[in-house]
Amino acid sequence: MVKEINDVDEDLDEDFESAIDDNMNSSIDELEKKSIDSKRIKKIDQSKKRAVIESVFDERTVFLLNKLLVNGPLERVEGVISAGKEANVYLAYDHNGNEVAIKIYKIDSNTSKWMRNYIIGDPRFKKIPHNVSKIIFLWASKEFKNLQRAYKAGLRVPKPIYIKNNLLLMEYIGFGPIPAPLLKDIKDPVNLEEIYNEILQFIKILYQRAKLVHGDLSEFNILYHNQRPVVIDISQAVSTQHPKAEIYLTRDIKNIFHYFEKQGVSILDPKTFYYDVIELDK
Repeated sequence: MVKEINDVDEDLDEDFESAIDDNMNSSIDELEKKSIDSKRIKKIDQSKKRAVIESVFDERTVFLLNKLLVNGPLERVEGVISAGKEANVYLAYDHNGNEVAIKIYKIDSNTSKWMRNYIIGDPRFKKIPHNVSKIIFLWASKEFKNLQRAYKAGLRVPKPIYIKNNLLLMEYIGFGPIPAPLLKDIKDPVNLEEIYNEILQFIKILYQRAKLVHGDLSEFNILYHNQRPVVIDISQAVSTQHPKAEIYLTRDIKNIFHYFEKQGVSILDPKTFYYDVIELDK
């Protein structure tokens, strides 16, 4: 792979990276001009925009993205949807004009350390690499596989499309260039009881059919789209056979119940729900 990258003309790489940079900055500016969702689309100065892009667009990532644009399903990359400690998510369009989301995981030694906690002990992964890049690649692949399991089980998660190294393509959740907001950012969401019950069903089905525990479920990684929840950030989800699966399940339940109780929803007994989830699996 290194040899293949080195063989690419450096001038073309620089031109491509500059084009991506200019295209994204321009698109982000366009998104910022819209007043549809003032909370999610914030004014960011030029240096911060560049930092968001450069934090994940290293030479290898540019090369992979170039292949997707030239020979793959992508027509163009627009702008940043979200930027996090683990990865950045970008809005792009395929050749049919449909929106897709690109999640690009940062090659970072600090994030790779805590990732190992969710990989070690998972029976799906027998050999754990020590190389930072390979850990990140494995993590990206883990999210892709988790999304496949959850989507196959009929759960409301982004449909996975493609995975290569630290780059994941998946279904975009939103309306046009405006991404769906997080549940935490919605003031007085309607039909809260229905959302609560749907998330409880998500936890059950994820455990019973997909054989997974989300591990970090809360209002911070649930999108509110068409007045219904869509669960995202499922990279840390572990197999139900993971030694810490029940600890993570308990934490998920606690987080969800705490949020909805604060919203005034009449909640079930957490212990009763927990035993309901694990006993129905038998």
